[in-house]
Amino acid sequence: MKNRKSPHLLKFIFTLFLLSSIAILSCSKDDKPTIEPEPVDPLAAVKKYTFEIMTDIYYWYDLVPRNIYAPNVKTIFDYFDTLLVKQDRWSWMMTGEQYLSSETGVVKSYGISLGQAVDYYDDYSVRVRYVHPNSPMDTKGVKRGFKLTHLNGVSVNSLISDGTFNSVFARENNTFTFLDHDNKEVSFDLSAQVINTRSYLKKMVITPNDYPGLSHNIGYFNYLSFKAQMLDDISDAIQMFKDANIKELILDLRYNGGGDSRATSLLANLIAKESANGKILAKRSHNNKYKSLDANGQTIIERDPSKSLNLDRIYILTTRGSASASEVILNGLKPLMNIVQVGSTTYGKPNGMYVMPYPEGNYDNPSFVFLPTSFFTVNSEGYGDYANGLVPDHYRPDDLFHDFGLSDDWLKACLHYSINGAFPPLPSKPSSAFYSNIIRKRVAVPEDSPNYGVYKVVL
Repeated sequence: MKNRKSPHLLKFIFTLFLLSSIAILSCSKDDKPTIEPEPVDPLAAVKKYTFEIMTDIYYWYDLVPRNIYAPNVKTIFDYFDTLLVKQDRWSWMMTGEQYLSSETGVVKSYGISLGQAVDYYDDYSVRVRYVHPNSPMDTKGVKRGFKLTHLNGVSVNSLISDGTFNSVFARENNTFTFLDHDNKEVSFDLSAQVINTRSYLKKMVITPNDYPGLSHNIGYFNYLSFKAQMLDDISDAIQMFKDANIKELILDLRYNGGGDSRATSLLANLIAKESANGKILAKRSHNNKYKSLDANGQTIIERDPSKSLNLDRIYILTTRGSASASEVILNGLKPLMNIVQVGSTTYGKPNGMYVMPYPEGNYDNPSFVFLPTSFFTVNSEGYGDYANGLVPDHYRPDDLFHDFGLSDDWLKACLHYSINGAFPPLPSKPSSAFYSNIIRKRVAVPEDSPNYGVYKVVL
């Protein structure tokens, strides 16, 4: 029997053919496929500005990646990071709000910095490095050297062990328990507040009555940050020292991560000796696009005899927390006068950056501020190779067991040197430094940040 197709099947095939034909014919050559428009990148303008400065004023402009597809990068911080070269561990950016608060010193905080006396002392307990004057912690009587034992009734040791210490400490309300200098327990509730920090922590004149054996007055200035908006802090301190006719200055920069070139210049002008007048403190070296700025980028010592000191010696106290502008002062003054560096090796930031606000030129109310590494600095002898830090003339471990002042080991060591021409032996390790059950982990400090340290210049 022959295989015959059903009339119904033939009708179905014909219908499919007809529909297909109609579909094909309906697609005329004028019809175009619908193309979805690319979404608008809300950060396009600021990314464009970022790329422009990073391929222009940035020290390594010629090595910046050119193949980054900006719309795929979600945040401006991430985009900025994609443009940094491998050898750059210094450039950074921040929001305009962060920049303005850093300049004015207005921040919300408890008002303390914490650290550990691990080096030399091998003490992993958490201690107060410094207290901002008039901060919440200051009103509670907390001093440098106090040991933090509990947060909200939970031991610090446990919080460090389970990795929650930093997040708990960052809360705006906490119950703190300390051991003071006499090993007495102090506990209180505290809320973080908006505080106005100063650029310095302490200034004092030490007289022969304060420290027997001295033949003259010595000034002590614990300078925390080179803030252009607080130049009076420098001028007032130096005037106090000038009135006291000091012959030596102990400049404490152990936690000073740098700051503005205007504050750097002022401090140098006021503490450099008379023979340094007119000499170069620092010179800048730019990329080959901006070599013309090298000649204009010299910081020259310009003393005012009516305001400046004329010192026999300056002791500069440093740690890994001493960076950027602090290193410019130390490296710049060393060839010009008698400088004795005491403490430990500095951070190592031999370069600086120009402040680049967005919108461009808006320093008063920027949305973002970029600080790309733009130049390297050298002193009058051409030395600036200190990416690994400036090594002290005399090593001493940071004394986190006492407050700043005459009880601090570093201050006493400098006074001893002034009298005897030699430093005393290193301090003994206090019995309180040893804890059999303590977790041997470091807590984060500011100098752990990859963006720590700044020597910034406003164009």
